Amino acid sequence: MGATSLQIKTLARRTRNEEWPWVRTFRRLRLRTSVATLALLPAVLALAAVPCRAADPPAVPVEGEPFPASLVSLDADWRLSFACPGGGGALESKRTIAAADLACWGACREPARGPLVLLADGGVLAADVAAADKERLTAESDLLGTLKLPLEVLAGVLLRLPADRAQRDLLVERVTRATGESDRVLLDNGDEVTGLIEAIGDGKTRIRADAGPLDVPLRQSVALVLNPGLRQKPAANPRTAWIGLSDGSRLLVTRLVSEGPRLALTTAAGPTCKVELKDVVFLLPLGGRAVYLSDLKPAEYRQQPYLDLPWPYHADRNVTGGLLRCGGRLWLKGLGVHSAATLAYTLDGSYRRFQAELGIDDSTGGRGSVVFRVLVGGQSKYSSGPIRGGTPPAPVSIDLAGAKRLELVVDYGEQADVLDHADWLGARLVK
Repeated sequence: MGATSLQIKTLARRTRNEEWPWVRTFRRLRLRTSVATLALLPAVLALAAVPCRAADPPAVPVEGEPFPASLVSLDADWRLSFACPGGGGALESKRTIAAADLACWGACREPARGPLVLLADGGVLAADVAAADKERLTAESDLLGTLKLPLEVLAGVLLRLPADRAQRDLLVERVTRATGESDRVLLDNGDEVTGLIEAIGDGKTRIRADAGPLDVPLRQSVALVLNPGLRQKPAANPRTAWIGLSDGSRLLVTRLVSEGPRLALTTAAGPTCKVELKDVVFLLPLGGRAVYLSDLKPAEYRQQPYLDLPWPYHADRNVTGGLLRCGGRLWLKGLGVHSAATLAYTLDGSYRRFQAELGIDDSTGGRGSVVFRVLVGGQSKYSSGPIRGGTPPAPVSIDLAGAKRLELVVDYGEQADVLDHADWLGARLVK
């Protein structure tokens, strides 16, 4: 029942003529603190004038502890300068580190939408396809502007991005690992049109098939596979890095130089472009002191199936072939295995440490449980205890001084081998 008009008028008179107890308390408190409040006012106003900055992502050196850092600049000699927040009211400091001494900085993002241009070197460019002919594809990127890409450096185009990440990974693999000597248009009904793509524009793809030229509407297309026989992977370069952008683009680059608030970069595929430094969110140098095990061939791989299903290991992928995802993050480097498994590597005694982060891949939906072990020269140097799905990755760093053999072991956890999709994230040897 609602209050009557008489009750409302009575309450109003009481509010005007007498104070409630909490009102009297507030008045006394306000009188006591007014002087102190006025004294603090300048400091409060000064604090309000300071722009807020999101938490700085971690920079992970090959030696020493990770530290929060904001990327400030890069020079032609691949020296990176970071701004590091001060603790306990200390002023912000600057730290410079050579790319060769950095394992990674930041966190690699995933594209929120398509289309995606897939590069032959494994890069991903979030961009619209403006046009294409028999020689090049013109892409429009919100961050990089207009890019004219030779068809030889491309694997294909994802026109629609599956919402399910596992399905997205499968589609990317289908495009990037395609074989043959022709172009293909993958249709939304599951069919393919094979031939020579002559042009893209006006909402359609013109492809010359065996039956003659066809115009295939882009709205009915899922992906384009460009002739795998023409793909040219970049020449080996001792100084390269993976760079991640805020729109989910991932590019392999051979040159990085900051020019004020912008970063000039040359991709391994050839094109040169510029991006705002604030849109760079991830950097993983290659060819430095960190040598990734996913780039090496193991001396031995053993996998003992719990029943009868064997599981091969995967380099830079989880054990099902999808991208490495753990702790809500995307990892570009690492090894995916299934319990119980052992990967063994022959070393030459020149490496100082083995480093990695250990976890169950996010594709298990928080399930699975394994035990990670590391053996050096046949001697056990580390045992994780049970690591379960859904828990943050656990860092490990093992001394390798003079070591000739390294073994990475994944044992059964608490529920036999159910969803034991184990990831050796960022597994690397440090020189």
